[in-house]
Amino acid sequence: MRHDEFRKRLDRLHEVLVRGLHYYTVWKDLLLYDPSKVSWSLQEQNKVLGRFLGFFTPVALALHDMALMEFAKLFDAKRKTASLANLLSAAEQDPRLIPRASAGDVAKVSAHLQENQPMLKRLKRLRNQQLAHVYLQPVSVGPIRNTDLDKLADDAKSAFNLLSTAHDGRFFSWEHSLETADRDTTEILRLLVEEMKRRQNQYDEEMVRIGLEAARNEETAIGRRLTSGELQAIRQSYGLTDEQMQLVEQQYGASSPGPG
Repeated sequence: MRHDEFRKRLDRLHEVLVRGLHYYTVWKDLLLYDPSKVSWSLQEQNKVLGRFLGFFTPVALALHDMALMEFAKLFDAKRKTASLANLLSAAEQDPRLIPRASAGDVAKVSAHLQENQPMLKRLKRLRNQQLAHVYLQPVSVGPIRNTDLDKLADDAKSAFNLLSTAHDGRFFSWEHSLETADRDTTEILRLLVEEMKRRQNQYDEEMVRIGLEAARNEETAIGRRLTSGELQAIRQSYGLTDEQMQLVEQQYGASSPGPG
């Protein structure tokens, strides 16, 4: 392989890796709740995802499938592909492609990537049977855990940067672009959570107003303050929640239950 061809394949591989990492990052932010990085609860996040189910379900499925497809491309053994596996093999066979490192360095990275083989076999089978094709009788793939994908992504980034720096000194920092995807996805969720809270508060205020107005109208009609039991009847009539009813009672100032 010529020097310029090696660089060209590295650049193509970089595009594949970046896409896969972006898809995976956004997918994790949408579906995997991380209390260490957000200010809302899991219940609030699930409420947002459930409210916009028609959007988030296909988006999450597409992001997950495309991330797996891009990761699978990194280890495609077909000769003409710009895969990580092929470039590592070419670098080991021709040290002139990696003047800033030794074939031994590449061999160590290749050996480290081999630790992902069980998961890569499942990934390849999933890609062949469900993502790229639709088998009538697919063989069971087994689970692909997020921890396995996290490790594969980290190992792929390290292997790529070794090849790139060893070839012509170019080092790629993944953090900035991935942080942007992570930050923007989290911000979208934050805005949606806040909007859901605003709407809920607005709805609660309206229901409290309706319940309080009903209590006062009833008081006027019977000519006395309502008992707690009579307020509870209003609650049932209007379907007020516990929280809404507490506010109604606080603002109305319920008396003790009367006789009968």
